[in-house]
Amino acid sequence: MFFYNLRTAIFAGLSLVSANVFAENAFYVAPFGSYLHTDGATKAHDGFGTGLAIGKELNTNFNVEVRGFWQGYDNDYSCCNKPNINMKGDSQLTGGTLDVQYFFMRDTFSPYVVAAVGGMNTDYKLQTNALGKSVNYQKNTTSFIFETGLGATYDIIENIKLRGDIRYRLNTFPTNVGSQEYGVFNNLTVNFGFMSAF
Repeated sequence: MFFYNLRTAIFAGLSLVSANVFAENAFYVAPFGSYLHTDGATKAHDGFGTGLAIGKELNTNFNVEVRGFWQGYDNDYSCCNKPNINMKGDSQLTGGTLDVQYFFMRDTFSPYVVAAVGGMNTDYKLQTNALGKSVNYQKNTTSFIFETGLGATYDIIENIKLRGDIRYRLNTFPTNVGSQEYGVFNNLTVNFGFMSAF
């Protein structure tokens, strides 16, 4: 009986070690699509985008990953309280973040919290029709971004998980006009995609 219990304990210990080793060596790729709800100060419509993350499971609680993304939205607002001046803009956002995710548990359904820091480039184009004249303006600028949010993964088949999260994004530079003044935009992003281990 003693040897049976000892053998059972040894096999259980080896199983736990094996699971932990897998977690510590599991790299994955995670493509996703995103919906962007813009800050009201942008005078913009909501936008859409896409991106790709490459990450690693560090242990049973933590993931770390590098993400790249593209998002775009249209601006549409009047100027100077004059009805004959109409401005339409197009904003293209490209950037990347370094993410740390904390998983409350690892199971078929695995919820997590995420914090991220990164940078973003904003390419803003503006078309203005004023007093019968067409004016084109373009500005390209960079900013720091910070994100935090909640998400979850769901196992569908071996090595493939569905994943979604919702994030608050703080952007340190206004993207709506050619202002040189620094400010803060508060955006909301919803991301959905899948993870595949390799």
